[in-house]
Amino acid sequence: MRKIQSTFVSLTVTLLVIACSTNPATGKRELNLVSEGQEIAIGRQSHPEILKEFGVYDEKPELNRLVERVGKRIASESQRPNLPWTFTVLDTPMVNAMALPGGYVYITRGMLERINSEDELAGVLGHEIAHVTARHAAQQITRSQLAQFGLVLGSVLAGPEATQAYGQFAELGLNLLFQRYSRGQESQADILGTGYIATARFNPIGAERMLMTLQRMDKNPSAGIERYFQSHPDPAKRVRDVHAKVVELQGMTSAGTFDAPDRDAYVRLVDGIITANSTERMVIRDNTIYDRDHGMVIRAPRGWTATTAPGVLFAMQPRGNNPSSYFVAQEIDLNQLQGYSVEDAVRARLQQMGLAYAGSRQSSASTGQRFNVDVWQGQTQSGRVGVETTQFRHGDHVAVFLFVSPNVSSRTSPLGDVLGTMDVSAARARSVTPPRIHVSTVRRGESWSDLARRATGNPNHAEAVANLNGFDLNTAPQAGMSVKLPEDVSTD
Repeated sequence: MRKIQSTFVSLTVTLLVIACSTNPATGKRELNLVSEGQEIAIGRQSHPEILKEFGVYDEKPELNRLVERVGKRIASESQRPNLPWTFTVLDTPMVNAMALPGGYVYITRGMLERINSEDELAGVLGHEIAHVTARHAAQQITRSQLAQFGLVLGSVLAGPEATQAYGQFAELGLNLLFQRYSRGQESQADILGTGYIATARFNPIGAERMLMTLQRMDKNPSAGIERYFQSHPDPAKRVRDVHAKVVELQGMTSAGTFDAPDRDAYVRLVDGIITANSTERMVIRDNTIYDRDHGMVIRAPRGWTATTAPGVLFAMQPRGNNPSSYFVAQEIDLNQLQGYSVEDAVRARLQQMGLAYAGSRQSSASTGQRFNVDVWQGQTQSGRVGVETTQFRHGDHVAVFLFVSPNVSSRTSPLGDVLGTMDVSAARARSVTPPRIHVSTVRRGESWSDLARRATGNPNHAEAVANLNGFDLNTAPQAGMSVKLPEDVSTD
């Protein structure tokens, strides 16, 4: 036994020595069990899943080209210019930017709405590029694998082909996309990224201004920013740190001078972009969901908010800070069911989750289609839970509806109530177009309330319109300035 323990210790030390490498962005030695080849494999194999999860926003190809051009220009000035850098705009109103190992960088349509100059875009992309160059995701994987060190050791001894030690790469990538980096890693990405954009001849003030925009949104619970600050914490400190870096760069003789950010050029580019909670496939207007692909029109219950969300067709939940119930619709490809019915597949999944079948009831849409609604009950770590499920077939896909609540009454059917408002009509679903941003010019004497009235017809949207344009409500818009006027704004 002592010999085995000695051999294990020796192998452990050898592994740790081999695994220590120099971080290309910082020049420091660090423990890393993930090779560059594995980083690239994670990104490459995960990329199709990310596109399937979100969809690509490509209505305005000039925006996609801009993101790619700016991203590759910055990446070429980083310490890892030879990675297979890929830059993609995702079709989601979520305000975020993310990166996978190996050079796969994503920015959401919601983030592009909030940006107000090419330099601000550079600030966002530079930050994500820095996460890749500093190998932050690889460090996260390493820490996770060290927690299961026996598995890692066995995999290393099995040879470099044992990539399964890192799990299925595609699944791993989806988990990494929204990981929460440490404060130290965020700070490092801010400083590295700001340096990259300055070297690439973008004005580093863009990085600071973008953080200030996101900081404004963090104070507004209806801004749709929650995902960003789950993975990008502490905005106030980050603004201070980046400001100090910008001052340093602007004071360096070697840095030269930077052109002032061209706000109007970028703002004009987003004219016509989809805005608020809608996507190309799913339109949400006046809290009504228009599913253009499946031909469904569904009204959210009073007091509930409808929204799109990654990985689902749409979702609804009660307004408030801690909603305990929610409704979600998710699409399933019939080819994935391997001959099983959708109803049987859903039932098997809920049984695997420990829920008990409590019966079925009938419901129907306003246009006459009938639905069989299953009722489930169970106990979770958070307490009792009740679930109602049904499904709606459309071609070779099925929309699965789920209502989840702490308890489902035998006397009422919330899912049935929602279905009762549903209008199955392809013509009606496609008759409503997504709300868009229209670019105009500020007239002399106009306030943000005046601009909000021009945009949505509601002067109470003044702060949302000001923030969308990169300003606080108390900063008056300047006459002659290009301004983004959204037909709708996101609400909580």
